[in-house]
Amino acid sequence: MRSTLNPAKYSVLLAVAERGSLTAAAEKLGYTQSGISHIIADLEAECGFPLISRGKSGSTLTREGERLIEPVRGLIRAGEKLASAIDEINGLRTGVVRVGMFSSVAVHWAPALTEGFAERFPNITLELFSGLYGEIEEKVLSGELDCGFLTKQTKRDLAFRELTRDRLLAVLPVGHEATSLPRLPASYIEKEAFIIPGEGTGYDIGGIFRSCRVSPRVKYALSDDYAALAMVERGLGITILPELILEGRSENVCVMELDPPFRRTIGMVSRPGRESSPAAKAFMEFAEEFVKGLK
Repeated sequence: MRSTLNPAKYSVLLAVAERGSLTAAAEKLGYTQSGISHIIADLEAECGFPLISRGKSGSTLTREGERLIEPVRGLIRAGEKLASAIDEINGLRTGVVRVGMFSSVAVHWAPALTEGFAERFPNITLELFSGLYGEIEEKVLSGELDCGFLTKQTKRDLAFRELTRDRLLAVLPVGHEATSLPRLPASYIEKEAFIIPGEGTGYDIGGIFRSCRVSPRVKYALSDDYAALAMVERGLGITILPELILEGRSENVCVMELDPPFRRTIGMVSRPGRESSPAAKAFMEFAEEFVKGLK
């Protein structure tokens, strides 16, 4: 029996796949768990094969379900895009925008950015995801996110809209002997225990190492930038962090410009060759305006 391709039903399947359980999907969509189970059973009957495997640790897609999930995402996004376009023609701005952010943007920009966007576009819903560069790249390419904040060092083929530039700075413990220098030579990094932070590892910071042919003595590798900063405060090593991360958090460390100096270019990415929805376009334009206002 051919499926009727009801986007509302398939959004339930997507929610179960992303949340990993029927209960979590029910909470997200406002259904009862029995209602979610009934919809999944209907879909499986329409498709002619099981879509969800239920176990003690949660619910996962079957192999057949895995094959369908990307077309399902496309179906749901197409429906949202169509509804958003119709509303835009009627003089309204509605829709859902899924946005990826790395840590410094999430901490320093997201609160004011989302508040300002909600005031201007009260009928557009923002769903925010905070993660590492690679996670944001993958989710934008797969269609899970409509757009995301990244730096120009992105390793994937993504459409990039530049927003601003941000210095990459050396961070040393207070009283370190090198703090008497006007700038920290990149070669000095090899002399000290180095703490790899989460943000930009292998991207912006890795670019510094490659361009200066520096091999850092990595003592700690972390997935959290603020944890790296705390470890420098305790004198456990040195690190390199973006200026945005250091805003309001550099009292207990010494921050130095590198020699040669380095910057990262922050921008927004979206899927290449795909036109963004009107709601996503509205968000990206607003983000550009917001960042210009910060300057």
